[in-house]
Amino acid sequence: MRLYLGGYLDYYNPQPGSWLEVELEGPSPLREVLVKLDIPTSEIHLCAINGELTELSEAVVSGGDEVKLFPPVGGG
Repeated sequence: MRLYLGGYLDYYNPQPGSWLEVELEGPSPLREVLVKLDIPTSEIHLCAINGELTELSEAVVSGGDEVKLFPPVGGG
């Protein structure tokens, strides 16, 4: 699975950059994958799997998926 950590979420990437390659043994709930990677799910506002917006609570991912995560955006 390719995982994109948008905005400040790239802080949680142990590698430089915003993309992270994640090996999966089979279909897995995305929440469980993120917990194993120490990425706080409370920081995620938008989740897209293969270009489609998905609820994080319902997301299941497989090895060939491209997942993009974004935090809430604030501004003044």
